[in-house]
Amino acid sequence: MKRKYISALVFSVLVLAACSPAVSDNTLPEPVEPATAESVVSDSQTEQPAESMTAAEVSFSKDIWPVLEQFALSAHGGKGGVFLESYADVMKYVVPGDPEESMLYKRLTGDGVDVMPPSGPLPAETIQLFYDWIKQGAQDN
Repeated sequence: MKRKYISALVFSVLVLAACSPAVSDNTLPEPVEPATAESVVSDSQTEQPAESMTAAEVSFSKDIWPVLEQFALSAHGGKGGVFLESYADVMKYVVPGDPEESMLYKRLTGDGVDVMPPSGPLPAETIQLFYDWIKQGAQDN
């Protein structure tokens, strides 16, 4: 009778072992550290999509105007056609808050129009400055 109980017990253990997920002898589960206020804040910040992250404030006078001065004024200053001699002139080609609808941004990216300057596109970081400035409302700052 003892033999039947022992056999049944061994059989039950084998069945349970076969049903449980296999665990390698060399792998242990990763320890879970308790969440702290700092880890919750940093985790939630790193999971935000790029569009929702706030870019540093872009200044017209410090960031945008020097680029226009260097690359656009020779062709768009005081001559016929498109004038870009002042903030007011630039704003004729900008939809504040909407870079994709702003002709200035479209010209920098070549979005359906010839890219400006004609010598070739500006560096991606510079184009991003224009995008951020327009997205931030194209302030005269």
